[in-house]
Amino acid sequence: MKKLFVSLMLMVAALGVAVPASAVVVSGSTYTMYIAGDGGGTNIAPVLTFDGGSEFIFRDGLLLTFDESETDLGSGNSLITLSVDANGDLFPVAGEGAFLGIGIFNDPLDLDTLLALYDARVTLRDIDGTILFASDNIAGLAVNNPPWDGSLPTQQNVFNISDIGGTGVASITFDFYVTENLQGEVPEPGSVLLCGLGLLAIVAVRRQRKPRA
Repeated sequence: MKKLFVSLMLMVAALGVAVPASAVVVSGSTYTMYIAGDGGGTNIAPVLTFDGGSEFIFRDGLLLTFDESETDLGSGNSLITLSVDANGDLFPVAGEGAFLGIGIFNDPLDLDTLLALYDARVTLRDIDGTILFASDNIAGLAVNNPPWDGSLPTQQNVFNISDIGGTGVASITFDFYVTENLQGEVPEPGSVLLCGLGLLAIVAVRRQRKPRA
């Protein structure tokens, strides 16, 4: 059993599932997040620090909490998540559109290595966590990719979500899936892990079926 456990751990490491990678965003660097409603007139573009800590800003009477995180997905892939949570509706004017962006004022994410952005998602939720809007993959909107310049969608334009006002948007999340592989296709997040688990199961079954001397 001990030998089986060691074999499984070696296989996981070989698949890149459990091998930690260095951070891809420079810790302590700054970036901007643009938030605006076309009916509210409360445009903001705070300069935020990528340090894993929360930052607080007031916007039109609401308290906004900004957070960021970075997750190693293995095999040179990472997930960068930026989020803002409010204690009320970020777009209170009924029917108004939302305009969002990262680094559109020449302050994108400061990346520590050359990366390609292969998947990008924007998700809006209400105060209870219910999803009100979830984009498709919008990585194609990013400029200078590959390599990715750390902004979305471009440094001249914003990402627009129409007719979202008055629905109770209290949370915005940006998910950026990046890879050090600038040329080839990248597997879906978690597919490497699933493949590894399948191989582990095969090894375990064969071990159980092996006749004892």
